Amino acid sequence: MKKIILGIVGVAVVAGALFGSKLMGVGYKKTVEKPLVIPEWRQSQTITNDKYMSFKDEYDIKKDTSSLGGAQSKFYSKYIDYIAPNGKPIRIVAMDKVTDDQMLYAYNLLSFYLKNVEALGQGEVANKMADNNSVLILPNGADKDGKTPAAALSLGQNLNQLEIANIGSSWYTENNYEHRDAAFEEIFHMVHDYGIGTSKNKQASPEIASTIAKAMGTALPKEKSKWGSQGLWGLSSKSWLEELSNEGSLEQEYIASVIDSYYGLWEPWTEGKGGMWGIYAAKTRAEIADKDPNGYKAIQSILPATINQMMRVDASFKGDFDMNKNESKPYTYKSQYLQNISLTGNNDSNIIANDLDNILMGNSATNKIDGGKGEDVYQLRGKLSEYKIDTKSGETTIIDTIEGRDGTSIISNIEIIRGIDKDYQVTK
Repeated sequence: MKKIILGIVGVAVVAGALFGSKLMGVGYKKTVEKPLVIPEWRQSQTITNDKYMSFKDEYDIKKDTSSLGGAQSKFYSKYIDYIAPNGKPIRIVAMDKVTDDQMLYAYNLLSFYLKNVEALGQGEVANKMADNNSVLILPNGADKDGKTPAAALSLGQNLNQLEIANIGSSWYTENNYEHRDAAFEEIFHMVHDYGIGTSKNKQASPEIASTIAKAMGTALPKEKSKWGSQGLWGLSSKSWLEELSNEGSLEQEYIASVIDSYYGLWEPWTEGKGGMWGIYAAKTRAEIADKDPNGYKAIQSILPATINQMMRVDASFKGDFDMNKNESKPYTYKSQYLQNISLTGNNDSNIIANDLDNILMGNSATNKIDGGKGEDVYQLRGKLSEYKIDTKSGETTIIDTIEGRDGTSIISNIEIIRGIDKDYQVTK
């Protein structure tokens, strides 16, 4: 009997050791990605036009993490840094199944949040995040799928590959909620926790933190016994709310729900009422204003009505990318809030812009670009002298003389063509 017991104990010890080793990533082998060959035109590019909207592209992603050291180097295949005003990085690291477009989408959302929050002048949020060594990690797979070593998940704010429905991807255009876009939520969590701060965790901006906390306070019933059954948020989720309360995360989860609905992420969802799987009473921007006016005022005081960062359309996209709300294209419930976009890749695809003052960019194929109303700019990747420009009957054709860059663009309702060196006024 003693031998049997000792044998069972031995098996348990071995099993525990193996399980622990897996959690720590012992024996883990990451996939090393080959660096992209940077084209000559990109290497020699110097922007001298002070009106040019700068942006990051696939050539800005570093495919060698060996210099990072530690777990970042061991588990992650690539990275890109957002440089705060103090010169320190806010790092994004990704595993191999995360596409470059997904990674740049995360970078652009982080940039969107930080630039607009910083513009309020209510605290040096980006500097605080950099001082706190904030890291956004993009692991393969889905959240809590058990396939990623715990040591790889403990580095920072988690946003999984299967939950990044970047603009123009099939998950985005088909509104695939099996791959619900968690990027808006998780990235703002990082900005909130490590930059803005909360009522219990003071960081760079007590003013913004207080605004969010007050709105959250009016969205929940004052009596905890009514949580989950009444109020505007946390509906049918009492135990979750209690868990969040204990860990000090109520404010973060509340404002993330408001942000998601404000930028149209839940308007195409047809399986229930409200946003964020039905735990938030408002599904659309109009419903936020009607049902949660304090949340509406809070979000308007923090972020702009439109996403004013240059956002990339996934390289896989084909056809007409529409930025106008169109019920026959439910993805436009989201795209209506985009202001500046760039086609990517080499598919012949087009842009139908909304009535905002847009900055639009094509890709290396043939594109038709309709600026719609507003004062619109078509932005190129090179100097104006490197393009052939011809205007006839209200349409302007732009042909790039450098192969593999901007291709051929046929533009209409565009007022300005912008090169990296100067602007060109389109004649009507």
